[in-house]
Amino acid sequence: MTAHSDSSFLVANGDVDLFVRSLTPEVGEGPPVLVLSEAEAASSRWPSEFLDGLLGLGCQVITFDTRDVGRSTWVEETFGIGDLVSDALAVLDHLDLATAHVLGRSMGGIVAQHLALDAPERVASLSLLSTTPGRREDIGLPEQWLIDNMSHRLFGEPPEGTAPRVEWVVDQLEWFAGPLVPFDRVEAARAVWREVAEYWRGPNGHGTAVVEAVDRFDELTLITAPAMVVHGTADPVYPVAHGQVLAERLANANLCLIEGLGHELPPHFVPQLVELFAQFRGSLQA
Repeated sequence: MTAHSDSSFLVANGDVDLFVRSLTPEVGEGPPVLVLSEAEAASSRWPSEFLDGLLGLGCQVITFDTRDVGRSTWVEETFGIGDLVSDALAVLDHLDLATAHVLGRSMGGIVAQHLALDAPERVASLSLLSTTPGRREDIGLPEQWLIDNMSHRLFGEPPEGTAPRVEWVVDQLEWFAGPLVPFDRVEAARAVWREVAEYWRGPNGHGTAVVEAVDRFDELTLITAPAMVVHGTADPVYPVAHGQVLAERLANANLCLIEGLGHELPPHFVPQLVELFAQFRGSLQA
Protein backbone atom coordinates (compact mmCIF):
# COMPACT_ATOMS: atom_id res chain seq x y z
CA MET A 1 0.00 0.00 0.00
CA THR A 2 1.27 3.47 -0.90
CA ALA A 3 2.12 5.60 2.13
CA HIS A 4 -0.41 8.40 2.34
CA SER A 5 -2.39 10.67 4.61
CA ASP A 6 -6.12 10.01 4.90
CA SER A 7 -8.64 12.58 6.09
CA SER A 8 -12.43 12.61 6.03
CA PHE A 9 -14.79 15.49 6.70
CA LEU A 10 -18.17 16.98 5.80
CA VAL A 11 -18.61 19.65 3.15
CA ALA A 12 -21.82 21.70 3.18
CA ASN A 13 -23.63 22.60 -0.03
CA GLY A 14 -26.80 24.39 0.99
CA ASP A 15 -28.86 22.00 3.08
CA VAL A 16 -26.78 18.98 2.05
CA ASP A 17 -23.70 17.73 3.89
CA LEU A 18 -21.33 15.65 1.79
CA PHE A 19 -19.04 13.05 3.34
CA VAL A 20 -15.63 13.57 1.69
CA ARG A 21 -12.44 11.55 1.90
CA SER A 22 -9.10 12.97 0.75
CA LEU A 23 -6.07 10.72 0.24
CA THR A 24 -2.68 12.34 -0.35
CA PRO A 25 0.58 10.45 -1.02
CA GLU A 26 3.30 11.24 1.50
CA VAL A 27 5.95 11.50 -1.22
CA GLY A 28 5.35 14.25 -3.72
CA GLU A 29 2.27 16.33 -4.37
CA GLY A 30 0.62 15.03 -7.48
CA PRO A 31 -2.42 16.25 -9.39
CA PRO A 32 -5.82 15.96 -7.68
CA VAL A 33 -8.25 13.37 -9.02
CA LEU A 34 -11.94 13.81 -8.16
CA VAL A 35 -13.63 10.41 -8.23
CA LEU A 36 -17.41 10.35 -8.87
CA SER A 37 -19.38 7.22 -7.99
CA GLU A 38 -22.13 5.32 -9.75
CA ALA A 39 -25.78 5.54 -8.69
CA GLU A 40 -26.87 4.15 -5.31
CA ALA A 41 -23.31 3.42 -4.24
CA ALA A 42 -21.37 5.00 -1.39
CA SER A 43 -17.80 6.01 -2.18
CA SER A 44 -16.60 3.09 -0.04
CA ARG A 45 -17.65 0.88 -2.97
CA TRP A 46 -14.51 1.91 -4.90
CA PRO A 47 -11.94 -0.90 -4.57
CA SER A 48 -9.14 0.07 -2.19
CA GLU A 49 -6.69 -1.36 -4.73
CA PHE A 50 -7.92 1.18 -7.28
CA LEU A 51 -7.53 4.15 -4.95
CA ASP A 52 -4.11 2.88 -3.90
CA GLY A 53 -3.17 2.55 -7.56
CA LEU A 54 -3.99 6.21 -8.16
CA LEU A 55 -1.99 7.14 -5.05
CA GLY A 56 0.91 5.12 -6.42
CA LEU A 57 0.87 7.38 -9.47
CA GLY A 58 1.40 10.34 -7.15
CA CYS A 59 -2.19 11.59 -7.33
CA GLN A 60 -4.22 13.15 -4.56
CA VAL A 61 -7.48 11.17 -4.58
CA ILE A 62 -10.77 12.76 -3.52
CA THR A 63 -13.93 10.70 -3.14
CA PHE A 64 -17.26 11.58 -1.61
CA ASP A 65 -20.63 10.02 -0.96
CA THR A 66 -23.13 11.45 -3.40
CA ARG A 67 -26.12 13.15 -1.82
CA ASP A 68 -28.87 10.72 -0.81
CA VAL A 69 -26.52 7.82 -0.14
CA GLY A 70 -23.94 6.66 2.37
CA ARG A 71 -22.81 9.15 4.98
CA SER A 72 -23.98 12.22 3.07
CA THR A 73 -27.38 13.80 3.65
CA TRP A 74 -30.39 11.73 2.63
CA VAL A 75 -32.89 14.05 1.00
CA GLU A 76 -36.63 13.75 0.49
CA GLU A 77 -37.04 16.17 -2.40
CA THR A 78 -36.31 15.35 -6.03
CA PHE A 79 -32.91 16.44 -7.33
CA GLY A 80 -31.17 16.36 -10.67
CA ILE A 81 -27.76 16.00 -12.27
CA GLY A 82 -27.28 19.76 -11.93
CA ASP A 83 -27.48 19.38 -8.14
CA LEU A 84 -24.81 16.66 -8.26
CA VAL A 85 -22.59 18.96 -10.34
CA SER A 86 -23.08 21.65 -7.70
CA ASP A 87 -22.03 19.14 -5.02
CA ALA A 88 -18.83 18.28 -6.91
CA LEU A 89 -17.97 21.96 -7.23
CA ALA A 90 -18.59 22.47 -3.51
CA VAL A 91 -16.05 19.74 -2.76
CA LEU A 92 -13.45 21.32 -5.06
CA ASP A 93 -14.11 24.74 -3.54
CA HIS A 94 -13.76 23.42 0.01
CA LEU A 95 -10.39 21.92 -0.86
CA ASP A 96 -9.37 25.12 -2.65
CA LEU A 97 -8.75 23.24 -5.89
CA ALA A 98 -8.96 25.44 -8.96
CA THR A 99 -8.93 22.38 -11.20
CA ALA A 100 -8.87 18.59 -11.00
CA HIS A 101 -8.77 15.51 -13.15
CA VAL A 102 -12.30 14.10 -12.97
CA LEU A 103 -12.98 10.36 -13.08
CA GLY A 104 -16.59 9.21 -13.10
CA ARG A 105 -18.27 5.85 -13.42
CA SER A 106 -21.81 5.34 -14.77
CA MET A 107 -23.89 8.13 -13.15
CA GLY A 108 -20.62 9.69 -12.03
CA GLY A 109 -19.58 9.83 -15.68
CA ILE A 110 -22.75 11.73 -16.54
CA VAL A 111 -22.05 14.20 -13.73
CA ALA A 112 -18.47 14.56 -15.00
CA GLN A 113 -19.69 15.47 -18.50
CA HIS A 114 -22.10 18.09 -17.15
CA LEU A 115 -19.35 19.45 -14.91
CA ALA A 116 -17.08 19.86 -17.94
CA LEU A 117 -19.86 21.74 -19.74
CA ASP A 118 -20.87 23.96 -16.83
CA ALA A 119 -17.42 24.70 -15.39
CA PRO A 120 -14.83 23.75 -18.03
CA GLU A 121 -12.11 25.71 -16.26
CA ARG A 122 -12.34 23.31 -13.30
CA VAL A 123 -11.76 20.12 -15.33
CA ALA A 124 -8.19 19.23 -16.32
CA SER A 125 -9.24 15.95 -17.91
CA LEU A 126 -12.09 13.43 -17.98
CA SER A 127 -11.92 9.69 -17.40
CA LEU A 128 -15.36 8.26 -18.18
CA LEU A 129 -16.11 4.66 -17.23
CA SER A 130 -19.18 2.65 -18.25
CA THR A 131 -21.27 5.73 -18.92
CA THR A 132 -23.42 7.32 -21.61
CA PRO A 133 -23.73 10.47 -23.72
CA GLY A 134 -27.49 10.39 -23.12
CA ARG A 135 -30.53 8.13 -23.14
CA ARG A 136 -31.15 7.64 -26.85
CA GLU A 137 -32.89 4.62 -28.32
CA ASP A 138 -30.79 4.79 -31.47
CA ILE A 139 -27.64 4.20 -29.39
CA GLY A 140 -29.13 1.21 -27.60
CA LEU A 141 -31.31 0.42 -24.61
CA PRO A 142 -30.50 -1.84 -21.66
CA GLU A 143 -31.16 -5.48 -22.35
CA GLN A 144 -34.84 -6.39 -21.86
CA TRP A 145 -34.19 -8.94 -19.12
CA LEU A 146 -32.38 -6.25 -17.15
CA ILE A 147 -35.21 -3.74 -17.66
CA ASP A 148 -37.64 -6.37 -16.36
CA ASN A 149 -35.48 -7.15 -13.31
CA MET A 150 -34.90 -3.50 -12.47
CA SER A 151 -38.60 -2.63 -12.92
CA HIS A 152 -39.59 -5.43 -10.56
CA ARG A 153 -37.09 -4.15 -8.03
CA LEU A 154 -38.21 -0.53 -8.45
CA PHE A 155 -41.81 -1.34 -7.54
CA GLY A 156 -41.02 -3.98 -4.92
CA GLU A 157 -40.06 -3.65 -1.29
CA PRO A 158 -36.37 -3.85 -0.38
CA PRO A 159 -35.47 -6.52 2.16
CA GLU A 160 -34.98 -6.09 5.90
CA GLY A 161 -31.83 -7.13 7.73
CA THR A 162 -28.18 -6.85 6.80
CA ALA A 163 -27.62 -10.25 5.17
CA PRO A 164 -30.71 -10.10 2.91
CA ARG A 165 -29.83 -6.54 1.94
CA VAL A 166 -26.28 -7.54 1.04
CA GLU A 167 -27.67 -10.36 -1.11
CA TRP A 168 -30.08 -7.88 -2.72
CA VAL A 169 -27.18 -5.56 -3.69
CA VAL A 170 -25.02 -8.47 -4.86
CA ASP A 171 -27.84 -9.75 -7.08
CA GLN A 172 -27.83 -6.44 -8.96
CA LEU A 173 -24.04 -6.42 -9.24
CA GLU A 174 -24.24 -9.89 -10.77
CA TRP A 175 -26.82 -8.72 -13.30
CA PHE A 176 -24.39 -5.99 -14.35
CA ALA A 177 -21.37 -8.31 -14.68
CA GLY A 178 -19.92 -9.45 -17.98
CA PRO A 179 -18.05 -12.63 -18.94
CA LEU A 180 -14.57 -11.10 -18.57
CA VAL A 181 -14.11 -12.96 -15.28
CA PRO A 182 -16.49 -15.24 -13.34
CA PHE A 183 -18.61 -13.20 -10.93
CA ASP A 184 -17.53 -13.83 -7.34
CA ARG A 185 -20.53 -13.39 -5.05
CA VAL A 186 -18.42 -13.83 -1.91
CA GLU A 187 -15.98 -11.10 -2.94
CA ALA A 188 -18.87 -8.84 -3.97
CA ALA A 189 -20.54 -9.37 -0.59
CA ARG A 190 -17.33 -8.42 1.20
CA ALA A 191 -17.12 -5.24 -0.88
CA VAL A 192 -20.60 -4.01 0.08
CA TRP A 193 -21.05 -5.47 3.59
CA ARG A 194 -19.85 -2.44 5.56
CA GLU A 195 -21.82 -0.03 3.39
CA VAL A 196 -25.02 -2.02 3.85
CA ALA A 197 -24.47 -2.70 7.55
CA GLU A 198 -23.55 0.84 8.58
CA TYR A 199 -25.35 3.18 6.19
CA TRP A 200 -27.98 1.31 4.22
CA ARG A 201 -30.10 3.58 2.04
CA GLY A 202 -31.73 1.31 -0.51
CA PRO A 203 -33.45 2.86 -3.54
CA ASN A 204 -33.00 6.63 -3.62
CA GLY A 205 -33.22 9.63 -5.95
CA HIS A 206 -30.27 8.72 -8.15
CA GLY A 207 -32.32 6.72 -10.65
CA THR A 208 -34.72 9.59 -11.18
CA ALA A 209 -31.82 12.03 -11.60
CA VAL A 210 -30.30 9.85 -14.33
CA VAL A 211 -33.56 9.08 -16.16
CA GLU A 212 -34.69 12.72 -16.13
CA ALA A 213 -31.26 14.21 -16.91
CA VAL A 214 -31.33 17.09 -19.36
CA ASP A 215 -30.28 15.92 -22.82
CA ARG A 216 -26.97 17.65 -23.56
CA PHE A 217 -25.94 15.35 -26.39
CA ASP A 218 -25.50 18.19 -28.89
CA GLU A 219 -23.34 20.15 -26.43
CA LEU A 220 -20.79 17.39 -25.92
CA THR A 221 -18.74 18.62 -28.89
CA LEU A 222 -18.03 21.77 -26.82
CA ILE A 223 -16.03 19.77 -24.27
CA THR A 224 -12.36 20.27 -25.11
CA ALA A 225 -10.78 18.71 -22.02
CA PRO A 226 -8.69 15.62 -22.85
CA ALA A 227 -10.84 12.56 -22.23
CA MET A 228 -10.47 8.81 -21.88
CA VAL A 229 -13.60 6.70 -22.39
CA VAL A 230 -13.44 3.16 -21.00
CA HIS A 231 -16.33 0.86 -21.87
CA GLY A 232 -17.04 -2.85 -21.73
CA THR A 233 -18.22 -4.69 -24.82
CA ALA A 234 -20.66 -6.68 -22.64
CA ASP A 235 -22.21 -3.77 -20.72
CA PRO A 236 -25.92 -4.65 -20.28
CA VAL A 237 -26.86 -1.20 -18.91
CA TYR A 238 -25.22 1.02 -21.52
CA PRO A 239 -24.47 -1.13 -24.58
CA VAL A 240 -21.04 -0.62 -26.10
CA ALA A 241 -22.33 1.92 -28.64
CA HIS A 242 -22.79 4.38 -25.76
CA GLY A 243 -19.05 4.43 -25.16
CA GLN A 244 -18.27 4.60 -28.85
CA VAL A 245 -20.64 7.50 -29.52
CA LEU A 246 -19.48 9.35 -26.40
CA ALA A 247 -15.87 9.19 -27.57
CA GLU A 248 -16.91 10.38 -31.03
CA ARG A 249 -18.85 13.34 -29.64
CA LEU A 250 -16.03 14.63 -27.45
CA ALA A 251 -13.49 16.85 -29.18
CA ASN A 252 -10.38 15.30 -27.65
CA ALA A 253 -11.08 11.72 -26.55
CA ASN A 254 -9.61 8.27 -26.87
CA LEU A 255 -11.67 5.11 -26.51
CA CYS A 256 -10.61 1.96 -24.66
CA LEU A 257 -12.96 -0.97 -25.27
CA ILE A 258 -12.59 -3.86 -22.84
CA GLU A 259 -13.68 -7.19 -24.30
CA GLY A 260 -16.12 -9.01 -22.02
CA LEU A 261 -16.37 -6.28 -19.37
CA GLY A 262 -19.88 -5.51 -18.16
CA HIS A 263 -21.18 -2.57 -16.16
CA GLU A 264 -18.73 -3.28 -13.39
CA LEU A 265 -15.32 -2.76 -11.83
CA PRO A 266 -14.17 -6.26 -10.86
CA PRO A 267 -10.93 -6.69 -8.86
CA HIS A 268 -9.33 -8.49 -11.80
CA PHE A 269 -9.73 -5.37 -13.97
CA VAL A 270 -8.42 -2.84 -11.42
CA PRO A 271 -4.70 -3.10 -12.34
CA GLN A 272 -5.53 -2.67 -16.02
CA LEU A 273 -7.68 0.39 -15.27
CA VAL A 274 -4.89 1.95 -13.19
CA GLU A 275 -2.47 1.33 -16.06
CA LEU A 276 -4.90 2.90 -18.54
CA PHE A 277 -5.17 5.97 -16.32
CA ALA A 278 -1.36 6.10 -15.99
CA GLN A 279 -0.97 6.01 -19.77
CA PHE A 280 -3.66 8.65 -20.20
CA ARG A 281 -2.02 10.89 -17.61
CA GLY A 282 1.34 10.34 -19.32
CA SER A 283 -0.14 11.46 -22.64
CA LEU A 284 -1.27 14.71 -21.00
CA GLN A 285 2.27 15.41 -19.80
CA ALA A 286 3.92 14.63 -23.14
